[in-house]
Amino acid sequence: MKALYQSAAGPGNLELTDRPVPALNDTDNVLIRVKACAVCGMDHRIFHGAYPCTPPFIMGHEMVGIVEKTLDEAAKVKPGDRVTIQPHLYSCGECAVCRLGLTQFCKDKKTVGIDRDGAMADYVAVPDSCIHLVPKEIPDELACIIEPFSMIYGNIVPVIRKEQAKNAVIIGAGQVGMMALIAAKSAGLETVILSGTAKDTGYRFPVALSLGADAVINSLAESLSDKIMELTKDVGADLILDASGSAAGINQALSSVKKGGTIIAMGMTRKEAIPVNWDMCLKKAIRIQFHMQSNYEYMDKAIEALAHPYTDLSPLITKKMKLSQWKDLFDYMDHHDTLKNVLYINS
Repeated sequence: MKALYQSAAGPGNLELTDRPVPALNDTDNVLIRVKACAVCGMDHRIFHGAYPCTPPFIMGHEMVGIVEKTLDEAAKVKPGDRVTIQPHLYSCGECAVCRLGLTQFCKDKKTVGIDRDGAMADYVAVPDSCIHLVPKEIPDELACIIEPFSMIYGNIVPVIRKEQAKNAVIIGAGQVGMMALIAAKSAGLETVILSGTAKDTGYRFPVALSLGADAVINSLAESLSDKIMELTKDVGADLILDASGSAAGINQALSSVKKGGTIIAMGMTRKEAIPVNWDMCLKKAIRIQFHMQSNYEYMDKAIEALAHPYTDLSPLITKKMKLSQWKDLFDYMDHHDTLKNVLYINS
């Protein structure tokens, strides 16, 4: 079968080549014929040698496909089912983090397309326990981003409902910020504001508006905190999700959230430390949630949300290409502003 294969760590070790069709076993008991696989930011960083991984492996973990065969009749899916996967596999289920529901942090976990063979190939074999059915209402290009969407959905929607939030601010106009916008609007928020910088005004801000943002703010051109206070009558935002990972964005969130409000931290700073106004957090009794990577719990709820969208979500997808054009797509991502990009495998 054709597969996008990372033969060794570092740049220059990725190529489209022939690999054996994966064999089923007692653990990886379902063979899926892959239809499409989205390019995650991690994939792009692996391509450039900038993300830790354990090659050799086939790339890709954000996928949709059709069940080709199962090892036995006890599998919960059957040939012909349209499916996606939760890519963090083999967690033990018994350690302290697994018992907390954070199975993605189990020491036994291996991730499809990063620690073992992935889905940028004709076929991938996985355990039936990680598989989710995908309804026909979700097109392939959106079905293959269910897993990253579930991560954002599972962080923001429960908080919206628990806190009975009326408004939210998303800081960062990248793919995490856009999916947070979609999740927040699907939960019925009255007002969702998205902030970015000057580089987002040409492409990403129009996409955000088309996806339902009530306002977009260039935080380099005007004060995000002042604008939020104006829009909330000096109360502050009920909820802020930071997808920027920048010191400026994080401190803007601290100054803009209401007293007793919640900040969801989902942007990595990629620094050992950043300065924050800790006393402000204490004086406002701010609640801060940290999270990364998806787990199984919210996949089906995310699928339900994407199956009944409040608006057309197609602007979230920047480019769609064939697997044979993978290098063109990765090069395009190097030189253009994009959100989610998709490789079609069997086309």
